[in-house]
Amino acid sequence: MAKGKHAPTKGAIREEKVLHPTSRKVIKMARKETHRSNVESKGKIGIQRLSSLSEKLVWIRDNLPGVMEEGGMISNESLLELVRGFLSRFDEELEQIKIKQSIGGKNRRKQHSSRLDAINHTMKIEKSDFEGCGLELPDLFDADNLSYFTAWDGEVRFVQNIKLRRFRRSELEKAEQNTEQMETV
Repeated sequence: MAKGKHAPTKGAIREEKVLHPTSRKVIKMARKETHRSNVESKGKIGIQRLSSLSEKLVWIRDNLPGVMEEGGMISNESLLELVRGFLSRFDEELEQIKIKQSIGGKNRRKQHSSRLDAINHTMKIEKSDFEGCGLELPDLFDADNLSYFTAWDGEVRFVQNIKLRRFRRSELEKAEQNTEQMETV
């Protein structure tokens, strides 16, 4: 091969030339290919994470008007009610799967098992998060964030503009008890 600053002649480069598997050239090509595949997979993982977060936020945005108070603000009790609804959002689908499984014979029972496993796994993770470290939800107590969130059209690229916060069951129930005690006094 020509190594100078001029382009090699037409017959100097042979495409069919066999390269040694441990040569520097082959190692360099393998490194480039590995890097390219890693970059592609990292991009896909980020997109999947954002799209799953946006699906969760769309559900919350769609069900938010049912729990908002008259002033357009949200309280701890209404947020707790929203989270309880969020955690039970798969109940209808689980019922439908159980009905379909009860109708069919032996082969029908395995038909929706992958979806059933995915739903059960998601519900288990979300419930443990809510009980433990907290469920990541939009900060609905911030007025600017609440107005942006209600005007958000569901596009994935704008998810990063929504301020998120972790809410735990113990925090929300404690705040709910404090407001009940203040009302009785």
